This record gives sequence, C-alpha cells and structure tokens, in this order.
Amino acid sequence: MSVAGTWNLVMDTPFGQQTPTLEINNNGGSYEGALEGPTGRTELEELTVDGDKLSFYSNIKTPMGSFRVSFRGGIEGDAISGTFKSMAGVNEFSGTRA
Repeated sequence: MSVAGTWNLVMDTPFGQQTPTLEINNNGGSYEGALEGPTGRTELEELTVDGDKLSFYSNIKTPMGSFRVSFRGGIEGDAISGTFKSMAGVNEFSGTRA
C-alpha cells in the first residue's frame, strides 16, 4: 500500500498529546507533503519513501519558536507509526489513514 494520502497522527510530546495531519502526495514517483497542526502548516523537507518506510524533516512551530523535527516510520495497511526526534528527545507517533 502506498504512503501517499492523508494521515491523522497522534504524537506524544513533553507538551502533551498532539494530533496533526500528515499529507503525502506522489507526483510521478517523487513525493512531497506537509504537516498541519494547531500552529499552522509546514512543508516536509527531505521526504524519502522506500516501499512502506518513510523519513522526513519538518520545522514545527510552537509558542517557544520553530524547531526542526525528524520523523522515521512505516505503514502497515491503513496504520502508520514511528518515531520523531526533536530537541526534547525521541518520542513515538502513530496514526491512521484519513
């Protein structure tokens, strides 16, 4: 199954649970996307897809400023899960296809 689509994520962070939307588009074999949450929308950087695995960076906006977060994960059917790393450490995310 393709990683392309819209995903409803759940991220456990030191600031509480966050529920952003991840959007991934396949443009003829090249992928692009965005992460959208309560503080706005950010484009995905260095999005890499290898089969059912993906990795990317996003500059997340918070009340304390913006910071770069790296994501690594995979999909299985209509589920997505993985880890994200920020200045607050490594945490887990999960989600389902919208």
